[in-house]
Amino acid sequence: MHSRRRNGRLASCEPCRKEKVKCDHAQPTCQRCYKRGLDDRCFYHPAPLTSTTRRLSDRHSQVQGSSSFSFGNRHGPRSSSGTLDVATDQPSAIHPDLRSKDVLPAGYLGPTSFVSEFEGGVDLLFQQGEQVNPNGHENPVVATPPVLVKRTAHVLRCLQELSSIKILVREYYSVSQTAVIPAPFILNTLDELEITINGGMFETSSEEELMRFGEFVMYNTSASFKIQQESDGFSFHKTFSGSSLRLEIIGVICALAGRASYFGLAGSTARLAESRINFPRKMSNLCDLAIQVCKSLTGLNDLTLWLVHEGLLLSKLVDGDSSSITWNRLGELATNIFEVGAHRDTSITGSIHLPSFILETRRRLFAASYQLDKSIATFLGRPPRISWRHSDCPLPLDISDGALAGQSHTLETVQRSLDADGWSTENVYQQTSWIRVRYIISTFLEEILELSLQKPSPDRSDQLRSVSTRCHQAWGSLPERLRYTPSCWESDLPIGVKLMSIISYLAYLYNDFSVQRLLHQGSGISDASLLDVSSEILSTVLTLGRQWERSVDMKGDFTWIALVYGFSCASVLIRALQKQTRTGQPLLYSGSRSSLIRNLSVFISHLESMSGAGQSTSSLFTRATSVFSAIIDDILEPRPEAPIENHSLDTILEINDEAPFLFDLQGIDLVETQDFRATFDSMLFY
Repeated sequence: MHSRRRNGRLASCEPCRKEKVKCDHAQPTCQRCYKRGLDDRCFYHPAPLTSTTRRLSDRHSQVQGSSSFSFGNRHGPRSSSGTLDVATDQPSAIHPDLRSKDVLPAGYLGPTSFVSEFEGGVDLLFQQGEQVNPNGHENPVVATPPVLVKRTAHVLRCLQELSSIKILVREYYSVSQTAVIPAPFILNTLDELEITINGGMFETSSEEELMRFGEFVMYNTSASFKIQQESDGFSFHKTFSGSSLRLEIIGVICALAGRASYFGLAGSTARLAESRINFPRKMSNLCDLAIQVCKSLTGLNDLTLWLVHEGLLLSKLVDGDSSSITWNRLGELATNIFEVGAHRDTSITGSIHLPSFILETRRRLFAASYQLDKSIATFLGRPPRISWRHSDCPLPLDISDGALAGQSHTLETVQRSLDADGWSTENVYQQTSWIRVRYIISTFLEEILELSLQKPSPDRSDQLRSVSTRCHQAWGSLPERLRYTPSCWESDLPIGVKLMSIISYLAYLYNDFSVQRLLHQGSGISDASLLDVSSEILSTVLTLGRQWERSVDMKGDFTWIALVYGFSCASVLIRALQKQTRTGQPLLYSGSRSSLIRNLSVFISHLESMSGAGQSTSSLFTRATSVFSAIIDDILEPRPEAPIENHSLDTILEINDEAPFLFDLQGIDLVETQDFRATFDSMLFY
């Protein structure tokens, strides 16, 4: 709905009005601004010439006492002036900055910082999560630039689909085994949000009313997000929902809904393929806008960390692991973690006083981010952003979401029931359990990544063997329920638990595979240890493939596993068999040669089934199928008089001993091209 002038005519956008030129009144951007590249400045102010002495905080006070925000005459009386309320004792609304230049964002300052010599350190200057505002105002917001108001309103329009979003997010939490943000914090917020917008605000509300709602959310977001030490998880959601609704949490919900839709949750599999692509992309764009606006309005806080983390996970899906966007977002997440100080052990630093449930939530986020960092760094062959050498954040305790979001005495009771290593003594499967497992495995991967950059030497070999030994010991020390066994597929465990179990096992095995590859780097020899672990990985991958053959949409799910784990191991095994056939030397493999050939044949058949048209991976799979099949044929029926000259694995798969972790996939994005099933989210929600 357009704003109108006093004479009843449609109001011009702000750029056209100020330049006194004709405006075509198009929404959301007029054609003149569109052609001139002024999209961000094209904004229809509800009352551009109205002056008011009422402060923005007056608008906030109108809704502070109510759990819902009224829109139009349907729900309550309008403001007497019918205008947006802006403080007159503050800078111009066209000022590019919302925050006062005197605001000092709080952040973590380490032992070498400029305040480290002062008694009390950081606390001497400011408290964590607070901002210094010399003007004396608790809220540093001084004006509302049209571009930020417009972006905020654009994000809030997603609430038109709140009912669908709510279903998506609820189902996401019902199947995900590795969700970082405790479920009650988000689900309770969704209930509060439904009340806040009165269920149907978008049916008849005007653009002006949406802008008023945006002003309300922006005011809340601009306030420092303070967490009192005596607070508990039971009422924590009220600090960012209801009358305290903040934009960060709306962005988080958008990101969760986008991922849930991408994986086909809540019946979204019935939608057209185009919708399955467009909705996650739309949610990703809204998440980006929310991050931009929030960082313009307020300092970094725990909600911002949630927002950036969830936005990164959605970006991995819609943009791909290899995209520059995802890489830059990973850097932003790492930077924000360091700025908040989530990488440090607060029991050692002693500079932050936060409730236990917040500390545990931060530890969950750090552990998940650390594992995600190692995954992307390994995939791209780039240095990791988050180093364990500069972090001492403890592992999150193996406790449930309900305990984190409960009252303080509930959390304390659960903490006392854990064993000495922080594991639950009950036979339960919780999100934090898998976060802990994958973090432990990733710490060894970081060591392997560091050693891969060194030249081969006896000292490096000793270090690699030490990593392998410690990795095996760490796996053996995990609770038995979390260690994968093939018999789990015959149990009645939830499919998400089975998937996380086998994926964690594959990640553990791949650490040892990487170690063995480095130990034999450049030698051209594959010993029993390398062949044994390669065979175990291949067998496990095929086990997963057999399970999906019993259900629909197996191709898209299994493709990811075949690319990440199967290809490298299969290539090592086929190379060894080919060499044995050509040279007559014994195969240094402790298992059955015939079983190994059968498994490779099954893997080749999987590759052939995944080489159909319409997939970015089809060309690679077609070539690999041809080469693998020819080599297997040569192994089964040796023909010395006609040696194979063109069946080089190194040529076809571009395997490089200098980069032994992943061969060059020629720009193929492993995640972007896949259409995973709903329960596959457990594998990808790093």
